[in-house]
Amino acid sequence: MTIRHRLTRFLFRRYRALRKYFSTRPPDAFSRLFYWVRSRMQSLISARNRGSSPAEDRIWKAVYFHRFGIDPLFSLDTRNPIAAGSADHQWPRGTASDYSRNRNFNLKLYHYLNYRPDLRVLDLGCAGGAFVKSVLEDGYTAIGIDGSDFSRKLRSGAWDTCPHHLLTCDITAEFQLRDSAGNPMQFQCITAWEVLEHIPAETLPGLLGNIARHLSPDGIFVASVDTVADADPTIGAIYHVTLQPRRWWLEQFAKFGLVECDNHPFTTRDYVRGHGMGFEDWDPGDGEGFHVVLTGPDSLSRH
Repeated sequence: MTIRHRLTRFLFRRYRALRKYFSTRPPDAFSRLFYWVRSRMQSLISARNRGSSPAEDRIWKAVYFHRFGIDPLFSLDTRNPIAAGSADHQWPRGTASDYSRNRNFNLKLYHYLNYRPDLRVLDLGCAGGAFVKSVLEDGYTAIGIDGSDFSRKLRSGAWDTCPHHLLTCDITAEFQLRDSAGNPMQFQCITAWEVLEHIPAETLPGLLGNIARHLSPDGIFVASVDTVADADPTIGAIYHVTLQPRRWWLEQFAKFGLVECDNHPFTTRDYVRGHGMGFEDWDPGDGEGFHVVLTGPDSLSRH
């Protein structure tokens, strides 16, 4: 571990402690200063600022429409096209700045699923859509769903360059993705990076039902869960509304036939979020977050 990495982790842990402190106390002048600084820093270090150049975006966009055409490829049946009541839509933050991807995860996922050409990936709470775009660039199918239309309206992140593959709805309300022929879709991999803690406990069954219905019999569900309080009392926003330990989450998953998988290849540094690198991600080694890899009861053995 390099000195730079040690320093980065030290500063990030201090930030996490301050975030927890200010998230759980009445707002005052110090709170307003903290959240002002946080907002500015988040804008500065956002991965969207380190994305592709305008020229690269134009090339990718041309390739995208040549490859996929101009007509919609998928339909999303839902009565709730936006998660209107969520803090993430009312006070956009993660959906406005997050643009997470990790090449390590893509490569290990493809190998784990035997490079199947019909691979489909569904990313729930996709924010800027970087992970979805990375899978499309690799030649596979990926769809991202976000509860807010903030990025779509601004054409931010990948929403301008991957319009057929980024959709919106309240993922806690029943929805069904369909292909261009109207057939219900299932996915070999469903992901939720920093999403589950944003879901109120009373609406969690709706989300887990959607996951179980869209997960193929041999598929996996992969998620990162942050267990540190995150709110902004100065505006009344509570982002992390369900803070529960790993065991509690596994019990909720089990109610929908989703069980922990032990034979996966992913390590901490492979995940799209919670990989402990840089100033933007926590490390599960600090005990304030964890990852899960789950399969359905009918999943096929790969070994």
